[in-house]
Amino acid sequence: MEKSMVVQHNMQAMNANRMLGITTGQATHATEKLSSGYKINRAADNAAGLAISEKMRKQIRGLTQASTNAEDGVSCVQTAEGALAEIQDMLQRMNELCVQAANGTNSQTDRQYIQDEIDELITEIDRISETTKFNELYLLKGDAENKGYINKYVENYLILPTESTLTSAGTTSPKYKFDYVGKTNLYIADRSVEDSSVNQPGSAFIVKNGQDITQFLQKETINNAAGTVSYPASINTDNYMAFENKTLDPKTMVKQVNGVNTSSIPDMYIFDTETEVIYHIKEGESIADYLTDDKQMKDRYRYVEEYSLPTTSDEIETAIKVNETRAVLYDADGNQVSGVALNSYFDRNGNYTGGLFKTLQSTTADDEIFASVEDAKKHGLTDPIDPVRTITYWTSQVVTKVPRELEFDLHVGSDSNIENKITTTIETVSAAGIGIDMLHSKKVGIVDVNGANATSAVDVVGESLIAVSRQRSALGAVQNRLEHTIKNLDNVVENTTEAEATIRDTDMAEEMVKYSNLQILQQAGQSMLAQANQSNQGVMTLLNG
Repeated sequence: MEKSMVVQHNMQAMNANRMLGITTGQATHATEKLSSGYKINRAADNAAGLAISEKMRKQIRGLTQASTNAEDGVSCVQTAEGALAEIQDMLQRMNELCVQAANGTNSQTDRQYIQDEIDELITEIDRISETTKFNELYLLKGDAENKGYINKYVENYLILPTESTLTSAGTTSPKYKFDYVGKTNLYIADRSVEDSSVNQPGSAFIVKNGQDITQFLQKETINNAAGTVSYPASINTDNYMAFENKTLDPKTMVKQVNGVNTSSIPDMYIFDTETEVIYHIKEGESIADYLTDDKQMKDRYRYVEEYSLPTTSDEIETAIKVNETRAVLYDADGNQVSGVALNSYFDRNGNYTGGLFKTLQSTTADDEIFASVEDAKKHGLTDPIDPVRTITYWTSQVVTKVPRELEFDLHVGSDSNIENKITTTIETVSAAGIGIDMLHSKKVGIVDVNGANATSAVDVVGESLIAVSRQRSALGAVQNRLEHTIKNLDNVVENTTEAEATIRDTDMAEEMVKYSNLQILQQAGQSMLAQANQSNQGVMTLLNG
């Protein structure tokens, strides 16, 4: 359509400007896509594509983190498995020691040397169990806080003293020996030290942990017929005074009188480590000779206070123990059952399962040991039942609480599905947890006359090795599973990323073609706009003509 020549509206310029604006806008978008690398930079670019892309991004980032989680799980499992490998090495050494101790050429003294090393190995196994951790997660000591405890039972012959030939000579000698159990030394002196002066110190007998304390105790009461033991309750205070180390507090126990350090308590006792005597210092007497210039005890002296053994049953068990010849039980074949092997005659709940006899003549029913009087009656025995026919007469149970297994979940997926959890379980690998705590000298130990305990200990260590191997195998299986999980996650991340890139990434070649085209159009639009702006100049020609 032919246009009139006008000056108010330059439609050519408006059209050129409009088209140039469209081209410039498209060029701007193309520049944005080329510079960012994404063809979707805002929802308006591709609303549906953006939603799909973001959903894929969630999956990709979640799976990437899940792969990292699995890698952390591998590291955690490797940490636990490495500690178990060290424990297994120690168990192998314990096996060697038990086999050595079982040899009949060894004396009790030889077995005690072996026992010392076994004690150290058991202690180290407990230490590793208590301290092995990954990122503050303790791996081998179980999870008592969340899972609670299970009871492990260690059975041994009852601490039922029989007459000791070493101490039974003479009517005044004690029939049974008792050992002191304590971390601090005891200093025992004649009762007369209570009335002595500082110039007349009394000789003191030093009792260390594990040493015989029988001669200083009150007379014990033992009733073998009833199968009970009444422990001595205290020191024989009629004849002796016992002292233990205490810390001297100069502020409350020492005062200055005319420049001399004096005692400010009614009675004070000081033990001299060089002469092994106890000085009795009464109130007001100088103690300057025993103190340094800063009112501390000199190295050779120990400030001590009177001590008496506890009286409650629980406390007594940690204060003294019976040092005795243990009774003997036999299996159905007439073989003596060692204290270590005795555990196999009880179930996990500590219930006696039968099979023990009180004499070698085990072919007769009269020698059999029963779980209870009721059990004996079921087997035809009638009242009264001799206490020695029931297991409670012969054995004592020590219940050891062991934390239940540790469980933790590794999250190896981008969603919250339970299928994305890999549960890892690690049993408690303490000495009690794997059943070797009974080999410690504080429990049953391997020291005996004929090596029976050491022989049985070989099987105990063997079972512990199986338990640790089973746990190592389980952790190895988890590690292999996690490595496959990581490979699968990385594969899914790679392919999902490729799919997301197809939606969101800029095709640089295609976009460059568009951009080049837009640049040409932009340049043409600018030229046309300039030409359109010149079209009104023709009117001036008419006006000037």
